[in-house]
Amino acid sequence: MTTSVIDTLDTRYARQISLPEVGRAGQELLARKRVAVIGAGGLGSTLLPILVGAGVGHLILIDDDVVSVGNLPRQTLYTTEQVGEYKALCALERLCKANPHCELIAHQGRLTAENALELIGEVDLLIDATDNEVTRRLLEHYALEQRIPWLYASLEGWSGQVALFLPDACTRYADLFPEVEEGSSLSSSEEPFPVIASTPALIGSIAAAEALKYLLGLPSPLTDGLLLVDSLHLTFRLLRR
Repeated sequence: MTTSVIDTLDTRYARQISLPEVGRAGQELLARKRVAVIGAGGLGSTLLPILVGAGVGHLILIDDDVVSVGNLPRQTLYTTEQVGEYKALCALERLCKANPHCELIAHQGRLTAENALELIGEVDLLIDATDNEVTRRLLEHYALEQRIPWLYASLEGWSGQVALFLPDACTRYADLFPEVEEGSSLSSSEEPFPVIASTPALIGSIAAAEALKYLLGLPSPLTDGLLLVDSLHLTFRLLRR
């Protein structure tokens, strides 16, 4: 015999609502927010479940890749049985089951300058969970054009970086990384991308925390700084311009 549980805001999010930084008003605010996450790989596997679990009400997911065996160690949203299937659709199915109260839209295609407005539209926050420089430059251009804040996250090996760029901020992504090196798109590289399975989970969790803080209107030191994380030596450095 199973016991029916009434799934209300107060029951599902009771522990978050008990936080003074959230409360019932904050939880209702999260339910009204729209977020677009570009990338459903290692970072997305951590970011997406946290945002959906926390009660972000509207989420757009964009990814054109398929599940592969070599990515499973760090892309924990997926299973071996899903190898060869589109990640966007697999993620959508699982996330909808995790929280039916969230409106989820998945696009199984590559984000381009031509389709960005159609796929993303108006959102409260853009989150970069990609692994290539070209898409990041595109996200910054779109964010500046539409005056949308965007959260940058990247990783390699045991290390990662996180920054939050606001429309009126003095520092841009292009200021921190002024040059795009030839062949910087990791998705086109013939060499395996070096990363330990724990790094995307760590960086993705930090990025998710910063996203929730922004959506709740809480201050963040990352609005004018770049966080450098080295999990091998367990060091955290915040660089400011």
